[in-house]
Amino acid sequence: MRIAVIGGGAAGMATAYLLDKLDHHITVFERQPILGGHIRTLNKNVKPSQFECNEILCNEILESGPLEFPDAFHNFVALMQELEVELVPVNVGSELFLKDSSNFLSDVAIEKNFKGIQRLIEYLRFNSLHVRSAGLWLKTRFTDMDDFYDQSLSRYLKDDSTSNLWLKLLTMYSYSIPFKLINDFPAELAIPMLRDYLAVNWLRVEGGVYTYIEKILKRFKGEVLLDVQIANISRNPDIISIEQSQGEIQEFDKVVFATPPDQVMSLLSDPTDAELRRFSAWQANFVTTTVHTDTSMYDKYGIRQPSEFDFFQTDTRWGYNGCLNQLCGLPASAEHYFLSFQLEEIIAKDKIVHIQKHHTPLYTTESFRYRDEIAATNGENSTYYVGAYLGDGLHEGAITSAMKVADMIG
Repeated sequence: MRIAVIGGGAAGMATAYLLDKLDHHITVFERQPILGGHIRTLNKNVKPSQFECNEILCNEILESGPLEFPDAFHNFVALMQELEVELVPVNVGSELFLKDSSNFLSDVAIEKNFKGIQRLIEYLRFNSLHVRSAGLWLKTRFTDMDDFYDQSLSRYLKDDSTSNLWLKLLTMYSYSIPFKLINDFPAELAIPMLRDYLAVNWLRVEGGVYTYIEKILKRFKGEVLLDVQIANISRNPDIISIEQSQGEIQEFDKVVFATPPDQVMSLLSDPTDAELRRFSAWQANFVTTTVHTDTSMYDKYGIRQPSEFDFFQTDTRWGYNGCLNQLCGLPASAEHYFLSFQLEEIIAKDKIVHIQKHHTPLYTTESFRYRDEIAATNGENSTYYVGAYLGDGLHEGAITSAMKVADMIG
């Protein structure tokens, strides 16, 4: 069959690869001039935007998108093994820095930064937070998933305790949602992630996350069209017609949407009432991440070894600052590189290496209400949907949704 895949991110390229293996004729349409979607690996599919490309920066593999993956991502790990992509274990830590100069550190961060009696004191503080989080873990471990349906995260993280704050910040980090919107985040998505992905082992992709897209391209026999603007997609019982903005029309047997869900209605020329109900509440979440080398934000806390999940409270908001060195496999002698979100106001402009803009789904309880219905009705009107939002909202969800659609089309 002739199948169009709309979107060349993780879900789209995994779907294209899996359907190509089944000997379908696949065409990938990507509106950006590069593939990867949220995957932005410096010196792979993007170049540093703020620095002249000196000898170091022209060769350093740094991430401005997805960074690390828990080993609980079973379908993702299986695909990496199939593609012969090397996954390397990493030992990640987390730190919480409040604007009043107080801070809390995870056990990994404590071990890297303190010795003697101060290490013991920090361990005791961390363990007290850990105990307070245990109640939520036990409560949700034995709760039916249906109980989370159409509920916001604020129902489960009700008070302003430090342990609840940390869990909300981890949700902010995982989904790149501004902290001020976290209370309306769908519990159906966040609680399983917080419950299942915290006590796991973490992995990084050797050579950068975009490496696995490169591996797919080496095996892919179909067509990839970059920098393509689609005017509309129309469907009838026999054919799918895709019209590009310059007027060219191509015909296919099936179409797979691998776009953020807020884009679907703008592309379909003939949405059904059911499709309007399922997708109309989705909105765009435009995210900016910054790669930089500024360590000054740690100075007043006396921290010399930053962690991979660090959260800072500024005068206006919360943001994260993740140390890239271990996650990108940099040598021990390398200076510290960071990936930050919503911390632009405290980063020195001359320390910025790269600024990246992303288009992600804005997860709300309203938009998420029909998520399961979208997955359950895949195939209606020869139309299919893949994407992280149809699973855990993370990379595993993207790959799993691709596998499900490839199995359905067969």
